[in-house]
Formats: sequence, structure tokens, C-alpha cells
Amino acid sequence: MATYQFEGQDIVAPVIIKSNEPVFSADSVSLKVRRVKQGAQRWELEFGVTLTDASSFLPDMLDSFHDAITMEMPQLNARGQTISHGTSTAAVSTSGTTAAGASSVALTGANGTIAKGRFVKFSNHDKLYLVKAEYNGSGNISLYPSLRLEVPSATSLLYRDGTDAITFTAYRDISNVQGITFVDGILSDAGNINLIEAL
Repeated sequence: MATYQFEGQDIVAPVIIKSNEPVFSADSVSLKVRRVKQGAQRWELEFGVTLTDASSFLPDMLDSFHDAITMEMPQLNARGQTISHGTSTAAVSTSGTTAAGASSVALTGANGTIAKGRFVKFSNHDKLYLVKAEYNGSGNISLYPSLRLEVPSATSLLYRDGTDAITFTAYRDISNVQGITFVDGILSDAGNINLIEAL
């Protein structure tokens, strides 16, 4: 399993990745269920860290508490193995302009597949998207959620391990900031860290 870090500290399992997409539901008099989506979505992460340097972690956390932070986005795992990005190794870009709200984007340049379940992003904005179906190297890639912003032609798709920076831009959730708990004067625990995607 890949090791991911938050502010220089190793992230430990469990890592919870949530999709927050408000949906309103109501029952009619005839008991039909009606559901309406607002069209907004953000990713939220919850995880713990192994503190190897508590003396730096707390001051760094306090210094950056009000600011957006960036970190490498953890990719989904299957049986302890990180899902690979697929077989494509080439730089991939959009083959035309795609309007905000679209759920698939035409790509060009792939020399193989891009895996289903992979977090990707476009070089023109910070929103993260999840690949809904394996992309076979031609045509359109299917993404969730729908595009938040227009993606111009020739915009790079960031998807490759070790080559592309698939970063998560987020704010700390202020509801559970606890600092650091010391146990026996030696061990320290930062508790759970909750991050919400910066939109």
C-alpha cells in the first residue's frame, strides 16, 4: 500500500473518503419519493497520522489552520494494493472545450487505459474527479462529479503515479480541532484530522 503524508507525517489507516453531495428528499401524499440534487459536491477526508515529530506538527498546524492546504490525494486501495493509474503512461489532454456540468470529457494522447476508481484532476482548476468507468484510450472519459468549471481544449489531465501532481486542496474542518494528546509523556496522538475540499 502506498504511503501518503499530511504535513510531513505518515497517514495511517483507516482513511475515510466521503462524497458530500446534498440531496433533498420528500414524500408526496401518494407516497412517491421525490429527490433533488443541488449540483454541488465536495470530497472530505478523515484520517490519523503517525507523529514522528510532534514538536513541528502542532506549530505547523496552528500556522496553517485558516489557510487552504494541499496534499497528495490518497488513491483507493484493493486488498492492500493501491489501484494503479492504468496502462497509459503518456501525457493526456482534452481534445476540445468541455462545458461546466458535463460528466464526460473527450481526451487525446492516451497510449493505454486509465483505471476506474482513480482520482484525477485537470490542470486548469483544483477540483478532484473520480473515474467512473475504465477509459480505454479513445473517446470520452466518464467522471464524477460533473465538471465544476469549463475545461478548455488542450488542458492536461493529471492521472499518473509519480509523474502528475494529483493534489487535494482543502481546509481543515473546525469542528474537531483538538491539538495533540500526550500519553505517558512519551507517545502523542493528533486524533482524527478532517479535511474538506476547497471549492
